Formats: sequence, structure tokens, C-alpha cells
Amino acid sequence: MKKKSIVVVVAIILVWVAIISFFVIKSKQKEKSEEQNIKKYTIPDEKRTFLNGVVEPTKSKVFYKDATKGENYTINKENGEFVSKGALLITYKNEETSNQITVLEDQIKELEKEKNNLNKASNQSIESQLIEKEPVENQIKNTKKELSKLKKQQYSYEYAPFAGIVCISNKEQSGENQSLLKLRSKDLYVKSQVSERELKNISKDQPVEVLILANDKKINGNIDQIVTEPEDQISAVGESTPSMIANYPVTIKLESQEDVVNGYHVQAKVKSDKKELEIPTTAIQSEGDKKYVYLVKHNKLEKRFIQTKGDKGKFTIVSSGLKEKDEIVENANKDMKEGQEVE
Repeated sequence: MKKKSIVVVVAIILVWVAIISFFVIKSKQKEKSEEQNIKKYTIPDEKRTFLNGVVEPTKSKVFYKDATKGENYTINKENGEFVSKGALLITYKNEETSNQITVLEDQIKELEKEKNNLNKASNQSIESQLIEKEPVENQIKNTKKELSKLKKQQYSYEYAPFAGIVCISNKEQSGENQSLLKLRSKDLYVKSQVSERELKNISKDQPVEVLILANDKKINGNIDQIVTEPEDQISAVGESTPSMIANYPVTIKLESQEDVVNGYHVQAKVKSDKKELEIPTTAIQSEGDKKYVYLVKHNKLEKRFIQTKGDKGKFTIVSSGLKEKDEIVENANKDMKEGQEVE
């Protein structure tokens, strides 16, 4: 009898264990099914436009040797010297004119001697002396006028059209296009270009982040100018059939010039003017007057309150609370809880 009772008790226990196990398994299957039904949405990272460029002075001018002003010249400033607008940079001396001046000066000396000799040897009346000296004096007067004119042509000068730094090359140069010096302004900017494919993505005054490749320093700036006349054309890379792409000159103004050197290469990332994000409307839940979404972080749900600014088809414009690359639940519902685990 006892054995029969024990068997009955064990059987009942096994039945209860089976029932409990069944419901536990069903519950886990339900949870797993719910997890599998969670649809995630990653807010896309907006496509950025990158511009490669070179740092250049805002103003620059190369002074070439001008043989018409003379073969001999003197550079009046030192390499690296900062000069003000209007400063004397180069002095030319015309040797041919200098030789003519020497000849005229000698002529004047001879004429002065002739005039003095007439004064000393004069036994004639004053009126006769004046008549004899008049041609000599006229000749002296005319020669001095010509001399004065030539002296103004003896030297020519080149002046700084703007304030800047003098750069003198150490390389030996010759020929018609011999460069004597270059004047460049202290202010620097980035000279770049944008392809026809990216032209629509940028606009004047749009903010950019400039990476100086030489020192990995980042500087803020803005697009100062976009020239709508194409600069050149290049063959497109990576296409089965070559095509020509027009490039448009772009200038970028820098907010700071610290650690920026003329000639540095840079990469500018154009910042988007768009600050609002769009997410599926189905991701949004309400709690009173507030709206929220479920952010997926470390495989758990996190409630995140947001502010919206209207609908756009099946999407809602979010003005704050989320950022690019955030992962949210697209098909949110009231049964979801903060802290709920998801795969």
C-alpha cells in the first residue's frame, strides 16, 4: 500500500514538473519570438562632402626681371622680411642711360671751360662778350635739360602693391622669366576644387572642418567662394568607359591660422546645414504630451525622449534627442519596457 502511495505521489510531482516546464518553455519561446520580431532602425550617417586643397596666401605677386628697365638691379629687402604697402622692393639701374649721362656731364664741363676762357680772354665790349658767350650758354642750358631728363630715366623702381612677406629664391635663374622675388600676404586661405557631382552639396558660407595633414590639427572655416566656371576636366576613375568631369574652384576661409603654413595640404569636411533627422513614425511612442523612442544600447532597450517637427510621408522629423548612427526600435509598442533585452 505504501509503495502504491509513493508511486502516485511521484507521478503527481512529475506531472507538475512537466506542466511547469511546459509553461516556462512557452514563456521563453514567446520572449524569443518577441525579440525576433523587434525591427531595428539605424539613423543613417549623412553623406559628407570632402574637399582636398592647399594652403595659399590670399594675395601674392611674383616680380620678374624687367630687362627694359636695365640689366643691373638691387633688391632692397631681405628674404622673409615683412614690408608695408608701398615699400621699395627693387631698384633698377640702366647702364646705357648712365653712360649717356656721363657723356653729357663731360660735355657740360667742356662747355663751362670754354665759357670761362671767353671771360678771361675778353678785350671786347660787354655787348660783344655777351654775343660770343650766348651760343655756349644756350648749349650748356640745353645739355643740362637733357641731362636732367636722362637722370630721371637712370633708375626705375618696383614697389609693394600690398603688405606682405618678401620671399627670395636661392636658386640661380636666368632667361627672360627670371624671378627676382615673390611677395605674399600674411593672410592664408585654402585653395580647393569640387567636382560637378559634388557641386550641389556645397554652398557659400557653409561651415567646414579643415584637417591639416602635416600636423593632424583641425581648424574650423567656411566656404568663401565657389567659381561656377569650370577649372579643368579629368577622366573619371573606376568607370568602365572614361568620361570627363568638370571641376570648379573653391576657396575656404580659415577661422584660425595658428600652426598653418603656406603650402600645407589639407582635407576639408563640409558640414551639413541640415540639423534635423528623420525616423520611421512607427518608432515613436507617446507618454502624455511627451514622445519617446526605444534606443538599442548594449542589447537592451533604453527610453529616449525626443522632440519632433512634423511628418514627412512615413517618416517623422526629429529636431532633438537623437543623432546620426543611433539604433532605435522601428516597430515599437506599449508592451516594450526599458531594460528589456534584445538580440
